[in-house]
This record gives sequence, structure tokens and C-alpha cells, in this order.
Amino acid sequence: MMKRFFLYIIIGVTLLLSGCNKDNPDNGHLEGFWQMTSAMSTLSNSMAGSDMRDSGITWSFQGYILELRDVKKVNQDIVASFEHNGDELKLSKFYFVDRDEGDRLIEDTEENVATYLMPYGINSASEQLYYIEELTSNKMVLLGKDRYAIRLEFRKY
Repeated sequence: MMKRFFLYIIIGVTLLLSGCNKDNPDNGHLEGFWQMTSAMSTLSNSMAGSDMRDSGITWSFQGYILELRDVKKVNQDIVASFEHNGDELKLSKFYFVDRDEGDRLIEDTEENVATYLMPYGINSASEQLYYIEELTSNKMVLLGKDRYAIRLEFRKY
């Protein structure tokens, strides 16, 4: 009886340890579903921007994948890889979401960037860097680290 008990304990512990995924990132407050509320250029002194609360633009972070979605279906849905290190967020490898034909890599052309990525606040299909200005459980503010210097604000859903 005692041997069977220890066998069950060993099997249980083995299953418990094998179920743990050490590669799962700890994205903290970044993880989850975010609605874009504001997008503005910081190049001008006026900080003129757009109220994006009614745009339907959302970013969703899970694991290492970012899903860019327009809930109003005006813009193409996109997925990308991301890395979150401290106060830096790096996006790369952007793909069109196409359930029927398979996801396709977005080429880094001016036309593709302007048509598909800029509505989401992204200025390059090769790699986009952001400084995380603020990140709490309900608000995120990103500042683009490129020549366009865009400032994006989000609220968490």
C-alpha cells in the first residue's frame, strides 16, 4: 500500500513539473487586450493628435504574439512578434491575418506601411521600437523611437 502511495506521489510531481512552461514570458501589465484611445505626433510643438476612442483599433498581447485588430473591420487584421524588455517594446515580423489562404509576411514598402500598419500607429514593417512611457493595469502610453516620434495611448479592456 505504501509503495503505491509513493508511486502516485512521484507520478503526480512528475506531471506537475512537466506541465510548467519555462519559456512563457512574464509580460506583467502588458499582457491583454488594449484599445487605442489617442495617437499624436510629438514632432510639432502643439502635440496635435487624434482621438482614437471610436476608431476600433486594438492591440492584444499574449505570450510573444501581438494581434493588431480593427473591430470595425476597416483595416486588415495583423499579427506580429514582440519583445518586452523593461521600458522598451520591440515589434517585428508583421503578417496579414488570412485564415483561408494562410498568413502572409508584410513586405516593408511605403505603400504597405501606409495602408496597413500606420492605422495601428506603426511606421515600419521590418521593426518598430517604442519607449514605454507609462504602463499600469489599465493604461499604456508608448512613444515611437523613430523619426516619426508618434505617441500612442491605450486603455485596457
